[in-house]
Amino acid sequence: MNNINEALNYIYSFMGKKNSKNLHKNNFNHINNVKEILNILEYKQTFKIIHITGTKGKGSTTLVLSNMLKSAGYKTASFVSPHIINVRERIAINNEWISEKDFIDITKKIKNILDENEICDITVFEIFTIIGLYYFYIQNVDYACIEVGIGGKLDCTNIVDSSISVITSISYDHTEILGNTIEEITEQKAGIIKENSIVVSAYQEKESISIIEKIAKEKNSKLYIFKKDFNAEIISNTNKILEFNYIEKNENYNFKTALLGEHQSENISLAFKSFKLLMNNLNDNEKLFYNAIDSIKNFNINARLTFVQRNPDIIIDGAHNSKSLLRILKTIYEWYDYLIILFAPLSEKDIKSMSEILKDANAFIIVSSPNTNYKENDSYKTYQYFKGRENAIHIEDFNEAVKYMQKLSKEKNIPSLVIGSLYSASDYFNLNV
Repeated sequence: MNNINEALNYIYSFMGKKNSKNLHKNNFNHINNVKEILNILEYKQTFKIIHITGTKGKGSTTLVLSNMLKSAGYKTASFVSPHIINVRERIAINNEWISEKDFIDITKKIKNILDENEICDITVFEIFTIIGLYYFYIQNVDYACIEVGIGGKLDCTNIVDSSISVITSISYDHTEILGNTIEEITEQKAGIIKENSIVVSAYQEKESISIIEKIAKEKNSKLYIFKKDFNAEIISNTNKILEFNYIEKNENYNFKTALLGEHQSENISLAFKSFKLLMNNLNDNEKLFYNAIDSIKNFNINARLTFVQRNPDIIIDGAHNSKSLLRILKTIYEWYDYLIILFAPLSEKDIKSMSEILKDANAFIIVSSPNTNYKENDSYKTYQYFKGRENAIHIEDFNEAVKYMQKLSKEKNIPSLVIGSLYSASDYFNLNV
């Protein structure tokens, strides 16, 4: 294993060897594998962890909070998935990705353990989780912001002992794994709440918040809820800046950020509330609060209403379920009357619901699918939902779909949106960076 490609080939050789659907059905193997290997590596949690779950916004919340903690002078780690440009961005300290050398060295250590103990029943995500946590340990970080993979209760990241559990907006996603009702999904997500800890939750549906309140009470954990205990008041929501006031009791803080879209005011508020709770006992916390606010003024996260081109505008977003799609379109149509939309979802997602939303959009729609080998994708099947619609075409090859979208956008001077999956967002960036 001499380079990162060889390390990744080794990690991806475990793809599909373990049925991930069963890992979240009252089965703790996902967690036990990680625990066992980290024990052999002599890992210890010597740092504070903030654990982030949810359906929408968990990646943004993770990275914003990590950046805020960095602005306060702490050595702060982040663990997110999937990656957009480079696999190393999943594992970072103070916004610096893990080095290729460290990634390779830790992968070698894991390979030796797996070989010596004849362990082959392990997932790719478990290996990434082990690399991340072990790297944060040997680098002696102060804080780590850890995003779950799927769900929470039975997710392998749930070996952590977290100071704060953050639950972003919950909706239907991974139903074949987490359950078919919002109650079942919420039970899994809220499974990250620890005894005698703190929980910060987004505004949720009534069924979800009841479950979160119940579990927080059972765990003797203090719960803070967006729109109830703290809130955000939008001042300006343009295609260049988001401005809002964070409001809590008699406190009022003004945010201006390059993270666009009204939904980001909620994600940033969740991060800021968590940050305030972590900084609560410090004498100079007011100064730290303003440092945190300044830290996201020009902070960007790829595939979150990311402008990759201006005039005509081309925007990339990783929204991959119906609620996220509605949020994004609500924002986009405040900026534009008409769009070219390249819709490239994974076939395993709720394509019917997303397609129903897009069918009514004032847009020319190009249907495709990501290049990823992660799952079999059938873009022609997706196109069937648009067949009777005017101004909708199917281009199976994602690269060709992008070329057509760019050509049409330039010729007609119409803004474009690439949406449907973080994997299609990743494919776009890797085509154009």
